[in-house]
Amino acid sequence: MESDLKENSPTPESTESIHRKMPKCDDERPPEKPRYTGITASRSVMLFLAATVLTTSVLVALPPQVKNIILRRQNTSESISNDLESSPPTYAIFGKSRTEEHLVHVVNVLHKFGYERVQVNESWNLLWAHDYPFLSLHNLKTLGQHQIVNHFPGCGYLTNKVDLCTTSLPFLPRAFRLPAQRDDFLSYAHAHPDVLFVEKHNEHRHIKVRIPSDIDLLSNDSFVQEFIQKPFLVDGHKFDIGVYVVITEINPLRAYIYTGDVLFRYCPVKYYPFDSENVDKYIVGDDYLPTWEVPSLRKYSNQFGGSMRNVFEAYVRDQSMDPSKIWPQVEHIIRTTILAKEKDIVNILHSYKQHNFFDLMRFDLFIDENLKVYLMEANMSPNLSSAHFKPNSLLYEQVLYSVLNLVGIRQLRGAGAPIFSESSKVLASDKNLATDLNSCTYHSCEKNCNKEECSLCIPCLSGSEYKTLHHAYEEHLHRVDMKRIFPKPILNLETFDIVEEASNMSKKNAWMTRWFFNKCQYERAWCL
Repeated sequence: MESDLKENSPTPESTESIHRKMPKCDDERPPEKPRYTGITASRSVMLFLAATVLTTSVLVALPPQVKNIILRRQNTSESISNDLESSPPTYAIFGKSRTEEHLVHVVNVLHKFGYERVQVNESWNLLWAHDYPFLSLHNLKTLGQHQIVNHFPGCGYLTNKVDLCTTSLPFLPRAFRLPAQRDDFLSYAHAHPDVLFVEKHNEHRHIKVRIPSDIDLLSNDSFVQEFIQKPFLVDGHKFDIGVYVVITEINPLRAYIYTGDVLFRYCPVKYYPFDSENVDKYIVGDDYLPTWEVPSLRKYSNQFGGSMRNVFEAYVRDQSMDPSKIWPQVEHIIRTTILAKEKDIVNILHSYKQHNFFDLMRFDLFIDENLKVYLMEANMSPNLSSAHFKPNSLLYEQVLYSVLNLVGIRQLRGAGAPIFSESSKVLASDKNLATDLNSCTYHSCEKNCNKEECSLCIPCLSGSEYKTLHHAYEEHLHRVDMKRIFPKPILNLETFDIVEEASNMSKKNAWMTRWFFNKCQYERAWCL
């Protein structure tokens, strides 16, 4: 359960209501006008016109594929110039809470990176939104090229509790909306008399296990979900695990998980003897039992410095079980859930000029006694406050460090400028993005791009496609402790069937997956 400071994400229906056109935000300072006089001004104008005419005539005479490359590189050079001339980057915070205790680590890391804070209504490079910003800040539809926001419009399709839990996915315990699915719920309960249910409010408050006869079937603010009665226990305590997830792009999708650690939270009261009236036995609250206070975990944590994940895995091995079967399930669940909601988010994104968004969320999962993993929920703005547990501060700042580096928000050097700009050719040029050169040559893609085999060849890339590959390449370079889970990592190149893998994907996701596969074929570091 999240802290009271965390607000619920909006329902998917509410995200569709934001379609009003707003003026473009002022994200760049206007350039100073050059001071030309007399003959100097005339000569400069003449030289400019001559250069323009010459460039235009040359471009007209070139094949379309070559012109695409030249124009793309010109745009990249302009972007580099703008980056180098800009002031130190700024960030703003959007939130409804009167205090910012829950944002202390966000502010700490951004200040360490050299970012300066401004107000939401000022010019900023990063908007850190703890609450869903798209219903309040309509100018987010017209972001500048150098602005980025830490949520996607429509992320409520993933983080709204009832919408996610009632999605038909095999790793979600069966759930029913009330009162809309009252009859379906009663039929299911009648067919499964031994099943208990958790009654949940849409705000994820007042959770309690109940038998069907005790559930208010007419409530508009709740839903019911099957309760898994035999969880895996550590020293008799039930627990959940929180995995930090970052979506860096939608359509084509790229998603990562943080591998530096996993947040384990244990119920403060032992599960058995089970008592549905004592929620501390089966619901994780703000005052949960931390890893370093669980008796069998202390030696691994306090004496040997293990992470929460490593400590838990050591305990599982002590029970003569294999913890390695857990994490492939976790990755599959997160990947499948995001893909199930991607189309809904894409539909919301259509009304946004720039898609400069990323999303840091936390997927909460739990494990049964056979190490089968279930999904509980996805949190839009995961609690990053160490107010309750100071030792968690390192985890939160390490998560933020990895996430920010991944999405291009990196520590500054010197006079307020990154070592390399976001668009720098030093980081990613044509040779870094090019793949499958034999196929490009065989199909004469420099002459004709109207073939599927040419879709990843450099001369055939559109400006947006080139930008997408550029970002994917830079993400790979700056992953820190982030692991890509979509496109799926290639564990065994010899048995990986790219045709089968891409067969059920959207066109753009298949395109992105093929690029990673091609990179993996020639550079094994790209397989994971």
